[in-house]
Amino acid sequence: MKKILILGATGSIGTSALKVIRKYPKRFKIVGITANTKKEKLIEISREFSVKNIGIQDGSTIICNNKSKRLQDGDVNTYFVKNLEYDLVLNSLVGSVGFLPTYYAIKRGKIIALANKETIVSYGEIIKKELKKNKRALIKPVDSEHSALWQLLSFIDRKQIKKCYITASGGVPFKLNKTDLSYDEVIKHPIWNMGIKVTIDSSTMVNKGLEIIEACRLFDLPPEMVGVLIHPQSLVHAMVMLNDGTYICHMAYPDMVLPIEYALLHPDRGDSPSLKLLNEDYRNDISFYPAPLEKYTSLKLAYKAIEKGGNMPAIFNAANEKSVELFLNGRIKFNLIVPLIEKVMRSVKFIEKVTIENIKESEEKAKILATKIGEKL
Repeated sequence: MKKILILGATGSIGTSALKVIRKYPKRFKIVGITANTKKEKLIEISREFSVKNIGIQDGSTIICNNKSKRLQDGDVNTYFVKNLEYDLVLNSLVGSVGFLPTYYAIKRGKIIALANKETIVSYGEIIKKELKKNKRALIKPVDSEHSALWQLLSFIDRKQIKKCYITASGGVPFKLNKTDLSYDEVIKHPIWNMGIKVTIDSSTMVNKGLEIIEACRLFDLPPEMVGVLIHPQSLVHAMVMLNDGTYICHMAYPDMVLPIEYALLHPDRGDSPSLKLLNEDYRNDISFYPAPLEKYTSLKLAYKAIEKGGNMPAIFNAANEKSVELFLNGRIKFNLIVPLIEKVMRSVKFIEKVTIENIKESEEKAKILATKIGEKL
C-alpha cells in the first residue's frame, strides 16, 4: 500500500485525487493532508480516510493524532514534507509557496506528483540540480498537458521529434471573442472546473505561458520545440510532430481525474474507466487554431522569460500572481493584467545565476513593483 501526503487537499486537484483514492482503497493510505483555510473540510476528509495528520496554513496549525500544535515558521506544508513518512506527495498548492515542499521532498528522495507549476517555472534550475543529486527522487507531472507529453515522450525517440505542442481551450475570451471581462465572466471556464487563480490565468493565457516554461524545463526541450495550439474541445492535450510530418497525439476526456490517476498509479494504469468514454455517441468536432504571439502577448512574454532564463521566469510568475490579486481586489481591469506583467518584466533587474535567495528577492521586488505600477494604470 502506497503512503500518500496531499498538499492542498480541499482544492480542485486535491478533490480529484480523493476520487482516485476512493476508487483504489487497497492501494493507497493517506498519511497527511493540508489546506489553506478550510479546517472543517479537512476534518471531514480526515474522518473519511482515517488521516491522523492535518495541517491548516492559515494559523500555522497542525493536528497530529488529535493533538493541536502551532508552528513557529508557519509553513505546515513543508513541515509535513520534512517530518511525515510517505512514499509520494501530491503537491497541488497554488503559487510559489509550492517550491519549498517540492524542494525538501526531493532532498528526501521522494516521488512528487506535481500540480504546482510555479515550482518548475520559478525555481526550475534549482529543482533540476537537486534531482541530479538525489537520484531516488522523481517528479511526475499532473497537469493534463504535461502528463500527456510525459506519456508521449516515454515511447517516442527524441531524435525523431521536430516539435511538441500543448493545447489551450482559449478559455472565456476565445468563446466570447472579448478582450475585457468581468469577474463573473472570467470564472465561468467553458470546459475545466478549476480554482479561481488558475481560471483567471487560463483566460489571460498566462497559464499556457507558464506551461510552456514548465514543459521546457521538465522535458529538457528548447523553447522553439514547444508550441501552442488553440483547441476549444480540450480532448487532445498534447501532440508531437515527427520529422516526417507525422503527428502523434494524446487524447482523453477533459477531467483532471485521469492525469492524477496516472501519476499516482504509474507505472501502472487504472483498470476500469471512471470517466465518460469517447465513443460513437460522443458527437463533437475537433478543431485547432494557431496561437500567434502578436495576439497572445502572455505567450510572447513566456517565451521571452524562458529564453532569457535566470530569474526572468520567476519575475513573470510573480508579476502575474500580484496582477491577478489586484484584479480580484478590483484595483485593475482584466485587460490590464498582461500589460502589467510586461511592465514589471522590463523593470526588475535581470540575474543570470540564480539562487533560492535571489529568486525570492526577485519575486518580492516584482510584486512590489506590480502594486506600484498597478496603482497608476
